[in-house]
Amino acid sequence: MGRPGRFVPSVSGIPVSLEDIEAAARNLAGKVVRTPLIEAPHFSGLPDTPIYLKLENLQRTGAFKLRGATHRIAQLTPEEARRGVVAASAGNHALGVAWAARARGVPVTIVMAETASPLKVSLTRALGARVLLEGSNYDEAHDRSIRLAAEEGRTYIHPYDDPFVVAGQGTIGLEILEDLPNVARIVVGVGGGGLFSGIAAAVRGRGSAADLVGVQPKGADNLRPSLERGAVVPGPRPSTFADGLATRQIGDLPFRILRAAGARAFAVDDRTIARACFLLLEQAKVLAEGAGATPLAGLLEHPELARDGPVVLVVSGGNLDPFLLDRILFIGLAAEGRLLRLRATLGDVPGRLEQFLSVAAHEGANVRHILHSRESPDRPPGEVTVEVELEVRDAAHGSAVEAAYRAREWTVERIPLEPT
Repeated sequence: MGRPGRFVPSVSGIPVSLEDIEAAARNLAGKVVRTPLIEAPHFSGLPDTPIYLKLENLQRTGAFKLRGATHRIAQLTPEEARRGVVAASAGNHALGVAWAARARGVPVTIVMAETASPLKVSLTRALGARVLLEGSNYDEAHDRSIRLAAEEGRTYIHPYDDPFVVAGQGTIGLEILEDLPNVARIVVGVGGGGLFSGIAAAVRGRGSAADLVGVQPKGADNLRPSLERGAVVPGPRPSTFADGLATRQIGDLPFRILRAAGARAFAVDDRTIARACFLLLEQAKVLAEGAGATPLAGLLEHPELARDGPVVLVVSGGNLDPFLLDRILFIGLAAEGRLLRLRATLGDVPGRLEQFLSVAAHEGANVRHILHSRESPDRPPGEVTVEVELEVRDAAHGSAVEAAYRAREWTVERIPLEPT
């Protein structure tokens, strides 16, 4: 991984100028939240370098997308505004466009995939948008929205391949530099690239040599190979729970900006993203959706990115479905070694289960789930199988609890932890 500061800042080849982004900042003043930049707690396993969080999850719609959508809708002519707009989105762009359209009194239709987050669908409808659920993924929803805009004579608001949208997102870069002029590295989750390219254009336009790092889920890894080849490389159908980053390819305009800005990228595992969501919630008290936690996931898999700080992680959004949060919490607790699952065979006699559980109680572990089963063709009568999931303080405590069972001559088997 290269060290920050070696890139010579230049605006050559960057098609969205600093002036464009500064104009967007003037337009957005009072319309969007100037989100805070806070110092994060130290995350275990990372170098002791200052890490800051740019909290776009505190934006009015819960994500950065409001910036670009508001700036783009401000460019509509009166006739275009009367006819209305169409957009396709996995969720956050939908919320941004719906909010901005309502603020200007513009009719809005949003096409979302049938698999879109129910939370984001309901929030978008609550803003007065007509929401159509069509297609099995974002690409199919996007194709339908393009056709719909042509059929109805409406303006299509692209989520990332639009200079006004990119300029609006770039105002985040201006705010980062105003709050932390000596930032050495900015890490951003990347889907279509509007956010990352906007920040890159602002940072390079202001003459900063900060290292620009984009992170994608492995199931939507297309920026890294595109930068390596020097051309946009479409990927396979995305597969990731971080729906805000589930795009097949980087946008043409964002790619040109990122290549000219000397940005770099890599991909991380979904389980690491889930762990990052958990750590942000527990340790930083920040609720981040998968896309918003992906920058921290980048540091967890590549701790060298946390050196040579200060480092800024852009928490791009916090619209996390509560049902998904439950699974994220499980993955996070398991990754931190705070859950232990054991299986044992016991004699089916009164008091035996109590004796078994008393070991966990004596060692300070708390029972989270228990399965006590008599029915099995593989076990003789008079025996039962018990599976118990325990809350423990950390991995060392879990190992101590397991050792305590063995020391008392209980035959126990540790079961790999997987969410149910």
